[in-house]
This record gives sequence, C-alpha cells and structure tokens, in this order.
Amino acid sequence: MVELRLPADWSTALVEGDRPVRPTFPVQLLLVLLSFVSSLLAAVVAGVLSHEAGTRAAGAVLYGGGAFMGWMTLCVTVLTALGLLGVPAGGGRRNDPGE
Repeated sequence: MVELRLPADWSTALVEGDRPVRPTFPVQLLLVLLSFVSSLLAAVVAGVLSHEAGTRAAGAVLYGGGAFMGWMTLCVTVLTALGLLGVPAGGGRRNDPGE
C-alpha cells in the first residue's frame, strides 16, 4: 500500500531563501490560458442550459457571457491571492524615470 504525505509546512515548499518563488511568465501565461478555456467552457454550458430552458438566443448569449465573466474573475482572483499571478512584491521593473 502506498501512502502519500503532504509536507508539514507548506510555506517551505514555495520559498527559496527568504523570498517566495513566483512562477515564470510562461507558466503564468499558461495559468491565464487555462482560466480562459475553463471560463469559455462554463459560458457555453451556461448558455446552452439557458437556451434549453426556454430563453431566446440573445438572452442565452448574455447569460453565457455573464457566466464567463464571473468564472474568469473568480479564477484570476484566486490565482492572484495564491501568489501565482502578478509581479513579486519589490520585484519587476520600477517606473522611476530617474533610474
């Protein structure tokens, strides 16, 4: 029998030295693409279910669009809260013209 164990302290899994490790830009791009595709799937399912329930085509498209926006917002918010999207704190380029 195989037993899987999680690390006792998750903070050590994503920390290198004293800074948290952020995914590279291509990984972040793939996460956003995955969010987009899952949002598109949710929109199509919501639109089709709405149309099957008797809504006209225009209403079903609007319903699907609302589902898309809601799911995409949720995905990006969760990924940002987990620290998987965005520029690291104190990292990236500064916008100081004097540099």
